[in-house]
Amino acid sequence: MAVKLIGSILLSAFLSFSAWIVLQLSSILGLVLFVSAVSLPLYVFQEYYNKKSRTAIYLTVSLLLILLLKPPPVTGPNVAFGLHFATGCGNVETLARNGGFTCSCNETIAHSTVHVSGVAWKSKIIELPLTGRFVTVYEPLGKAEKSYREAVESAGTNGYLKLVEDYGTYSNLIKDALLSRGNECVYIAETRVLGGGLAVISARGPCRGVKGFALRWHTDYLWNESKPPIFRRYSFNWSSLDGVRVGKFIPENWPSEWVRNTYMGIEIELKGTGYVKKLEGEDGGCKWSLWVREGRAHYIAIKDKEILVLSGKIEDVERTAERVSPCGLKNGRKAEGYIPERALNVVVSELNGSFALKPAEPPTVWALAGKSSYWAKTPP
Repeated sequence: MAVKLIGSILLSAFLSFSAWIVLQLSSILGLVLFVSAVSLPLYVFQEYYNKKSRTAIYLTVSLLLILLLKPPPVTGPNVAFGLHFATGCGNVETLARNGGFTCSCNETIAHSTVHVSGVAWKSKIIELPLTGRFVTVYEPLGKAEKSYREAVESAGTNGYLKLVEDYGTYSNLIKDALLSRGNECVYIAETRVLGGGLAVISARGPCRGVKGFALRWHTDYLWNESKPPIFRRYSFNWSSLDGVRVGKFIPENWPSEWVRNTYMGIEIELKGTGYVKKLEGEDGGCKWSLWVREGRAHYIAIKDKEILVLSGKIEDVERTAERVSPCGLKNGRKAEGYIPERALNVVVSELNGSFALKPAEPPTVWALAGKSSYWAKTPP
């Protein structure tokens, strides 16, 4: 008989555990499972519970199990706070249309006024009974990606030139972009925020202030602001030769794919910090590229599991590459590109001055939320 009592208690515990999970997704289904957690074992073992004393013992234990399995109280931040923390805006409002949150405010950054906007959506998260661990069952990636894409496209159609995009390599930052029109910049980012949600945020204003806002998401470097940090992250063996810094990175224990990804990561950061690829080439197992900026150059080459970096004046780097690199400048072909400022001048000259830069109007509270774009009112 004790086996039936233990079996009914285990069945009740399993149903109670499931009920606390389902309750967070649907209150009606959760209540149905709670009722089943008490009544179903009585029905399955009805012959055993023909005595009231046994029924009383079972009911006491099953009700205690329901209480003991209750998830711990939640004390973490919510998504509204997460949006406030990401943007710095205090007037976070609820979007009745899709259950999201939005905010809009002005901030003084780098002695300039920047308008910051943001919209966030909550992920569906359930808390496991007893343990208190959280499991994400739904993340509003579709809403966030649509909002980010429309914001970038809207800025582009209103005369903003995209300088760089998708250089977010941090855990919470999904993607971001920096756009420019004259002395005005726009920074747009899709990111995860505290409280379990996704957000799309933007900053618009003088480029100095916008870059200052973007530095919150790029803690060690920002485009056109500093040298590529990847040289510091890995153990390059540096030396000097005729005024050129020579760095070698030979991770013998790494898979070849990791080494190739490191080479591509260096190229991404060179582009992100304002360098322009002027030459590139391949010769057998060798691959190399030459990046220049304001009279300075970086030459990078990869062969097997060795990466070589040369840094210095353009002419010195080219001469040294021919001497010490296994790739040299073999099979070099031009990879002409423009620095952001030159690219903007090219666009303006092609338009023959047919548009004039005009002061930006402040964005609305609904910016990026799908109601209307705050660039739509700014004539190109």
